[in-house]
Amino acid sequence: MTKGRVYRDPRFEYDDQYSARRVVQLTNYLGNSSHLYFTDPAWIVPNRVMIFTSDREHQSNLFRLDLDTGAITQLTDLSGPGRPGGQFSAANQCHYFWWQGEVRELNVATLEEQVIYRAPEGMSPGGRSNPTADGKYICARIMREPKQEKAAISYSYSRFREFFHAKPFTQIVRVETATGEAEVVHEDNCYIGHVNTSPTLPNSLTFCHEGPWDLVDQRIWGLDIQTGKAWRIRSQKENDVSIGHEYWFANGEYMGYHGRPRGDAGDHASAGAHVFGWVRWDDTDRHEVHFPYSSTHFHSLDENLIVGDGTPAFAFTSDSPARPYIQLFKWDGERYVGPRILAYHRSTFNNQHAHPHPRFTPDGKAIIYNSDLTSYSNIYRAEIGEFDTLPDVRDMG
Repeated sequence: MTKGRVYRDPRFEYDDQYSARRVVQLTNYLGNSSHLYFTDPAWIVPNRVMIFTSDREHQSNLFRLDLDTGAITQLTDLSGPGRPGGQFSAANQCHYFWWQGEVRELNVATLEEQVIYRAPEGMSPGGRSNPTADGKYICARIMREPKQEKAAISYSYSRFREFFHAKPFTQIVRVETATGEAEVVHEDNCYIGHVNTSPTLPNSLTFCHEGPWDLVDQRIWGLDIQTGKAWRIRSQKENDVSIGHEYWFANGEYMGYHGRPRGDAGDHASAGAHVFGWVRWDDTDRHEVHFPYSSTHFHSLDENLIVGDGTPAFAFTSDSPARPYIQLFKWDGERYVGPRILAYHRSTFNNQHAHPHPRFTPDGKAIIYNSDLTSYSNIYRAEIGEFDTLPDVRDMG
């Protein structure tokens, strides 16, 4: 198993049983494969070549997938525990990812790697390594992780509430890609996460105060990485709703988010109980509407067409209150129409690689998502086609 090795997974195409849309299973290996986190740039060639993570031959590595030919090329030759992710910088034509306390730069053409930053002793890396729009910096979060007093099994979100209540010392660092010189641009005694650089504004990023949504006082924050100025985005001073999963629109100036009433356990079928909003990076020009259904994650290129992932599937039946569908919502100028079913993902959400994390292709014509409906998580692509011809999820009972 070495860099440059080419795999050719058997490709399977089928028509979704609900929508009749053509779905392509892009990976098929005895190990989990998943696209990068839904907020993270992944396309080396828009719509055609993407970076993803896969477990092959007892090791997680990064790979590139050519959607035209099906060729899967190994990009890294890592060793040890962990699952690499990261973000692709179109400006630098390099991919940046954390691996065992280091931010590594991977040249996707030559496959050369170099370490550009190491987390200081006592500070744990968190999340992804985010390149700025101009490729000049990487922005990342590091945290003084609370000591675990006794042995405990680790799983997704296993220490989520603990970290929130511990309020650990956390920093956001700005690392110069050319030199590796690092500077702290924000710090706080707070569980910080979801650091996301704007895809078009080199000095702007968002971060969040992480934790259970109904307990976090203010979720979304903006940050100028040159001045260190931080500000609230979609203020929650009125304490009316729990907000989360913010993401940048393709224009890099607006971001989308969703939420639900505080104390709501997540009744995904409660019409009007949830909200979807979009707002400019400087917290101006905010729009927020009641939303007909909820999903665990949403993604969109703008406010006009939104994809959600519904709810986790029940393992043994599709005849249940769960809504394990890739769902589309369309803005008609006053409200969101839908949800319409694009594909039955039937994923369990058991870990991050099994979260569907649906995301639009850059041209807006298809959705890429993960699912473990065939036991291992794999990556799928579903054609959108005409919205009005898709079935309504409410017709499914």
